[in-house]
Amino acid sequence: MAQGYRQGADTGLDLDAWRRVVDGFREAVVVLDPDGVVRLVNPLAAVLFPEARPGSPLPPVDQGRQQDLGGGWVAWYRGVEDYLEEVVRRLTPLTDRAELLRCVVELAPAKHTVVVMPGLRGRLEWWRRTPAGDVAVARTTPQVADTAPGFTAVLDRLVEHAELTDLGEGPWGTSGAGVAVPLTEGGALVCFGGAWNVDLLKRFAIRAAAAVEAGTRLSEQQQTVDALRANLLPATLPNVPGVRLARVYEPAHRRVLIGGDFYDVHPREDGSAAFVLGDVAGNGLEAAVHSGRVRQSLHTLLVVEQRPAQLLHLLNAALRAAGSRLFTTLVVGTMMPVQSGGLRLTLAAGGHPAPLVLRGDGRVDEVAVHGGIVGVLAEVRFHQTTVTLAPGETLLLYSDGLTEARKHGDRQELFGDVRLKAALARCAGLSADAVAEHLRHVVFDWLGTTEHDDLTLLVLQAES
Repeated sequence: MAQGYRQGADTGLDLDAWRRVVDGFREAVVVLDPDGVVRLVNPLAAVLFPEARPGSPLPPVDQGRQQDLGGGWVAWYRGVEDYLEEVVRRLTPLTDRAELLRCVVELAPAKHTVVVMPGLRGRLEWWRRTPAGDVAVARTTPQVADTAPGFTAVLDRLVEHAELTDLGEGPWGTSGAGVAVPLTEGGALVCFGGAWNVDLLKRFAIRAAAAVEAGTRLSEQQQTVDALRANLLPATLPNVPGVRLARVYEPAHRRVLIGGDFYDVHPREDGSAAFVLGDVAGNGLEAAVHSGRVRQSLHTLLVVEQRPAQLLHLLNAALRAAGSRLFTTLVVGTMMPVQSGGLRLTLAAGGHPAPLVLRGDGRVDEVAVHGGIVGVLAEVRFHQTTVTLAPGETLLLYSDGLTEARKHGDRQELFGDVRLKAALARCAGLSADAVAEHLRHVVFDWLGTTEHDDLTLLVLQAES
């Protein structure tokens, strides 16, 4: 047929009749001559192949299918269902509202598309292409829609579509007539340019609306999760005079970034600071919520009590009164710079692994501080002890996710206390950050790619 067209161009064949055959196809059809120049574009192709311009070469096509017509002539086809399936495939993964609306504008079957959506504070958003080719948004009062006769009826879903010949005062970014169809509640899709297939616009709008509504719900849910999670995530380590701080925080569920381990450092105006590292039984969301409750309780109790052992007694009572059901182990302490240099630390523990001290000569001492699990029993004892760090010496607090890390290739073998002390001993002379990074590297080399429990450590180092 393409050869007939080429011959007809020389013999005066009725080209209009030939075009009418192509125009009747239910697929978008673009015909290229042997030089790759577009010779025919049927009405649907003007929408589904918007880059096709008669008399110009066809830019690279990544959608549709190609057929050799002989003699060097080629036809490109694209069905409506193929196009709509591609729309769904492109829109479905998106959850960000702005990204979704930009994509709807870009995918719509039109030379120029405007998506009008209800925005914040009762305003309307007008998403459209700019002359530079990107997608921008303008915001107006709802009354601007009334200046385009028939458009408000589409926004209110009183009609299934409307032709807009008078565009009024809306920031359309184009001129001429457009066809509007409802999109989401209070929203509309308005397309300009081309020979319109209203049924195609409606089918596109249905799929776009479903994606926008689903994406908006997911986005709102994610914003809620992020807001709640922000209160559960450990705070950034503060600056404390005379102290270098570092930490490792690796929740078992890395995707949500929260778990049952927690740490905090609370500076005071007198130059001292309170610190805590704890572990709630389990991991995931329930443990994270409980750890947030423990952190908040401690923060409040520090207003009235600074002695670590007494603080644990108050925390135990507060958690029991709140109906605590999860075991909590933790180490709490205070640190005060010593005038002659170094730090004086007072610590108390509740059922938690003993802190370790790295001395200047590489010796590792275990801090003998003991106490029962917090939040379970009414009668529980906590003892506190005092430790002095010389300049450059380090205190390590850690959760049992470190010592109970299971070896890759042999899940029965644990990292253990001995390996931890040996790894810490090799950190003599290193900065707090370097100590934290070395221990992290050692334990994850041990773990390999295997799963692990919540894994947290806090490094406190006296400035040298």
